[in-house]
Amino acid sequence: MNLSRAQSDALKWLRDRGSDGCFDNNGIVLAGGETAPVMRATWNALRDLGLIEFYNPRPDRKGRGRIRIAQSQAAGT
Repeated sequence: MNLSRAQSDALKWLRDRGSDGCFDNNGIVLAGGETAPVMRATWNALRDLGLIEFYNPRPDRKGRGRIRIAQSQAAGT
């Protein structure tokens, strides 16, 4: 699978910050105390490729969603 540089950089950024983050009210990812320098379209493309997952740990409640490296990718590339 060939990733764009933006996609590869986004995966590295998330992996370097614990592989898990949350979306703020504007759709920006926050992880490891930092704001991602990544556009939402890049996260969506990575999700569509099955490399990351969007999830809600408390689906019974409203709140911001979360993002994590997909289990199949957790070991790193």
